[in-house]
Amino acid sequence: MLSQRQPRGFSIFFLTEMWERYGFYVLQSLLVFYATQKLNLNDSDTYAMVGSFTALAYINSIFGGIIADRYIGYDRAIMAGAATLCIGYLFLTVAVSVNLFVLGLAIVTMGTGLLKPNISSMLSILYRENPEKKEMGYTLFYVGIYFGAIGGSFLGGFIKTYLGWHAVFASAAIGLATALITFKLGKSKFGLHDTRGVTYSSINNLKALAIIILLIAVAFFGIYNDTIAKWLFAIIAVLSAGFIINNIRIYEGAERRKLIAFAILVLFSILYWAVYFQQFFSVSLCTSRVTNLTLPESSLTAFESLGVILFGPLVNMFWLWLQNRNKDFSIPAKFSLSFLFNGLSFLVLVIGLHYAISNGVKLNQMFIILCYLIIAFGELFISPIGLAMVSTLVPQRLNGAMMGIFLMSIGFGGKLAGFLAQSAVNDSTNISLTTLETVYRNSFETYALFSIGIFVLCILAIKPINKLIFGKNK
Repeated sequence: MLSQRQPRGFSIFFLTEMWERYGFYVLQSLLVFYATQKLNLNDSDTYAMVGSFTALAYINSIFGGIIADRYIGYDRAIMAGAATLCIGYLFLTVAVSVNLFVLGLAIVTMGTGLLKPNISSMLSILYRENPEKKEMGYTLFYVGIYFGAIGGSFLGGFIKTYLGWHAVFASAAIGLATALITFKLGKSKFGLHDTRGVTYSSINNLKALAIIILLIAVAFFGIYNDTIAKWLFAIIAVLSAGFIINNIRIYEGAERRKLIAFAILVLFSILYWAVYFQQFFSVSLCTSRVTNLTLPESSLTAFESLGVILFGPLVNMFWLWLQNRNKDFSIPAKFSLSFLFNGLSFLVLVIGLHYAISNGVKLNQMFIILCYLIIAFGELFISPIGLAMVSTLVPQRLNGAMMGIFLMSIGFGGKLAGFLAQSAVNDSTNISLTTLETVYRNSFETYALFSIGIFVLCILAIKPINKLIFGKNK
């Protein structure tokens, strides 16, 4: 029988990431409302800005991974990321202009890029002697950090309502200061360090600092101007694809096949997150405009995080049960289930809106809550599995960069979410409730059909992807 007991030092990883998620979900759950209510942006510009921020927060992960691989190692990158995030949230706290607010967002994207991929990669070091515990460990890690996500999204709405915008961003800054202290103390207590032999030097530290400053500047213009953002993401996509293709050419045999499988699964990941992030885009504005609410509008997103916490142990027990019977699902099979649940979640909203339209009433918030809970269940089939997938399918030397690429796929999904959300745009102040509900219902039907279509495609791809991962005889 496999044991769920995790290696020493495991708690430090999810406690650190828990506070990172607290800050990120404070910002992610409230940003669409800040843009429409404080910056007075229309729906299209709001979706573009929020999409660019979301994309850059994850796309910078590839650069954060490279910085760790080449210059400062996992542990220093994690601490640098926590410090950068703290600074970014402080900028948001004191922002008195759009430029200063966008600069704060840009700094947050870089801090996320430094911390998130490297803490996930460094965690894999704990499982070198017990690789069979890796997927279960990552699922527990994922569930643990969602206590931060639920705190950020749920409490953030109340802090904003009763104490104001400055207080909610200040709480995020305090959270990241706590993350930095937690990791630094835990690093000393448990002897946590990057074991890959990265060379530390003042020159490497200066190179890392210069790259970080440059990337913050690029992120600033990418968030501020959507045209620049589109060109920026196109260039990053081409360069990332070239990086993967070049490494596929370099490696041979099983390593090459696994890298090809990894590349295909990254493409599926982009499509998944494009629908997932609608909860912070079109669903958030639907919640604000056509839903009967008893909670702050942004706090409903906390139910998605709550779902991860509630369902995570159940999914983990299911994987354990399958492993003990040698019937574990393959990675592409697990990915496919995430699309199914995405589709089901939006079908729930379509049903709820159809009822509301037929009866001339607002949408009941229970449909929003049920949608978020179903999304959470599906997320557990792709995100923790994807994190574990990186160290399973790519050579160790590429671990940091490829972890960044997997997280980058989440970012591209975030930008694609902004494009998909354009079907739910409405900037008229005189539109009737029924017409507005119809706009959202039609958009959510599109998201549901899109997800179910990709689910079918992913099912068809399971066998060929498994051949790439395990070889011709599997």
